[in-house]
Amino acid sequence: MTSKYDWYWAACLGQIQAALGRAAGGLPAAVATPGLRDLGARQSWYGLAEVCGSELVRSSMAHATSLGRTVAASGICAPWPQDTFRLTVGTAGDTVTITTAGPASQAASTTPHRQPHRAPVTPAGELPPAPAVRTAPAPVMAGRAGPEEFYRLPTGLAGGARRLRDCRAGDCPRGGVYFFFEDGEVRSVDGSSRVVRVGTHALTAASSATLWDRLRQHHGHLGGRDPGSGNHRAPVFRRHVGAALIGRDGQPPGLLASWLDRHGPHPAWARQETALEVAVSRHIGAMPVLWLTVPDHATRADVEQNSIALTSRLADGPDQPSPGWLGHHAIPGQIRQSGLWNVEHVTRSCRPGFLATLHQLIQLHQ
Repeated sequence: MTSKYDWYWAACLGQIQAALGRAAGGLPAAVATPGLRDLGARQSWYGLAEVCGSELVRSSMAHATSLGRTVAASGICAPWPQDTFRLTVGTAGDTVTITTAGPASQAASTTPHRQPHRAPVTPAGELPPAPAVRTAPAPVMAGRAGPEEFYRLPTGLAGGARRLRDCRAGDCPRGGVYFFFEDGEVRSVDGSSRVVRVGTHALTAASSATLWDRLRQHHGHLGGRDPGSGNHRAPVFRRHVGAALIGRDGQPPGLLASWLDRHGPHPAWARQETALEVAVSRHIGAMPVLWLTVPDHATRADVEQNSIALTSRLADGPDQPSPGWLGHHAIPGQIRQSGLWNVEHVTRSCRPGFLATLHQLIQLHQ
């Protein structure tokens, strides 16, 4: 499970990578960690992690274990495969000191970690690609017929794609599933637009939320006190896009820690958060969107899950994201690897018979 510390350390990887090089050369190496103490209340922030290659061999304390796992999974230690790096968080929580620790040991008092994923080295300042995830072959149908048929079906949806910023409440059905696209994101087979996110709403009978309620959350405020802004602490989509913008633009880790704090902005970063909310609204608002009318919550869940399966590169989807896709800078590895702004359902295969269900829904509500 992803922790609040994982997000923080991911934003520090560029600085940590540079410090590893100094430590490997026998030089003093330390990384300042402003904002770490904002993530919790501790009498002491001391903790350590030892990493060799892409393996976390031992660690102590949750925040240091998260640090070690993040560094190991990123692959930034790969240039020094024989070195074991010791990363020590200072008592005050404001510095990580990095040294070479010699041969890795399996201390009984620490937590062992085995079979880590490997990932290529990334340039300093950039978020790393996610570790490789292996999934079983899709049982839906031979070859890539499933995704190809899927992409042929939504073209008949009533109204056609329009940018989210141009949509209003009366445009869409009360209940449905939406499909986002993104400028520059195309399919390799024919150059048509590829799906970059699938979503829905109200997955329980007790919920009264509408499709427009969810799309409006994604788009942000259309008016009011802060027009063009939004609230990323409600829909996770805005949170992912904002964190990716922070990573892509090299913003400070303190802003990321504030952005990911679900209790509200840290006082020192409130103004920057507001500006970032506007940037997120601009980015999501420019996305073309299609929707499919699906009145009942159980069918909405089925359409969402299986549509994700047919478009995710971790499942049945064949389409690569472009090199410039913002999602490459997202923090969750599921986004970076799947090519979708989705985290849930990206590794599961499509169920047999789903395309027939989808075809019937489109025919019924076209």
